[in-house]
Amino acid sequence: MAGEASDASTRVRLRGRQWLFAIVPALLLLALGEGAARLALLAQPSLRSLPLDPESAGLFRSDPDLFWSLAPNLDRPFLGQRVVTNSLGLRSPEVAAREPAEFRVLSLGESSTFGSGVAGAATYTARLPAELAAAGFGRPVTAINAGVPAYTSFQSLKYLELRGFELEPDLVLLYHEVNDYLPSSVRDSSQNEVGVLQTDWQRWEARRGDGWTGWARHSELVGFLRLRLARAQIDRFDQSHFENPVAEIGLPRIGIPPRLMRIDGDRPRRAGINEKGLTARVSSDERRRILERFADLTRDRDVELLVIHPAYRDSVAHECLLTEFAEQRGVPWVEARPALHPDGVPRGALFRDSWHPVAMGHARLARLLAQRITAEPR
Repeated sequence: MAGEASDASTRVRLRGRQWLFAIVPALLLLALGEGAARLALLAQPSLRSLPLDPESAGLFRSDPDLFWSLAPNLDRPFLGQRVVTNSLGLRSPEVAAREPAEFRVLSLGESSTFGSGVAGAATYTARLPAELAAAGFGRPVTAINAGVPAYTSFQSLKYLELRGFELEPDLVLLYHEVNDYLPSSVRDSSQNEVGVLQTDWQRWEARRGDGWTGWARHSELVGFLRLRLARAQIDRFDQSHFENPVAEIGLPRIGIPPRLMRIDGDRPRRAGINEKGLTARVSSDERRRILERFADLTRDRDVELLVIHPAYRDSVAHECLLTEFAEQRGVPWVEARPALHPDGVPRGALFRDSWHPVAMGHARLARLLAQRITAEPR
């Protein structure tokens, strides 16, 4: 028996040595590969997105939670108007302590909510308190503009989850459509070929990896392999067959200028990729989950939610995932089209470009919202 025990112990030691001799060289090779990759700076992206216009104008700061956000305490020109932000990076006055009788509105949305090309005081959010007072609302109103250019509904959802509820809103306004459907290349300039293969949600989750995935994000060797695989996937992409999701929201002929640049050489150049065929920034399944999350979060906190169905210069009347969701869940919603495309007014007269209402369009939106809000029993 003693001999058998000794033999078993010997076999265990031998196996341990075999594993040791197998693992140590592999670890050394990995370490050498990682060191060589760092020395050679192999994990250099070959694609990047052009900066967004507000980014180039210095309105954005990098944000670990939201990709980008408006910089705080701004006062600078953009599209012929002064953009002034408060200490929270919002295009609104400083948010004071809440008063007992106050009704507080938090307005979430894309560049139309932000008010591209109009003065801060002319946005529909800023006009809303006066319109509510004129409609006989009967309570003092504070309206906070948390719209950010190029935001998707996913970014606004994360803002609400992480920061928005701290502002103690009674009502959340939501204005999101076209950015959700645009290709993944329409983001800020911080992304590369890996990012353009991901939706906003996927990109957010990838940036928050921990444990093994967290270590892998800081590995030059893993980064090199991920970039090469992503580039190979993009190069194999069949550019001739895809469904353009913007047709679902009444914009079948939308023009999307190319935004991806190749940076393999000394000078960046157009990537030559049919970017409409890339993944949308928010998939249809994700958009429904985001809207469901908005509804659940506000309901659980006894906060009202009012969804605005946006309208753009060239959009046509349509039903879509957003309108279906609002009807199915019984979420209050308002159609922006009558305010921005009124009868008897030339098409596009209330828009400064393809997307953004002029000041008169914002005034009409504020009046429409005030009518809808005062119609709700409280």
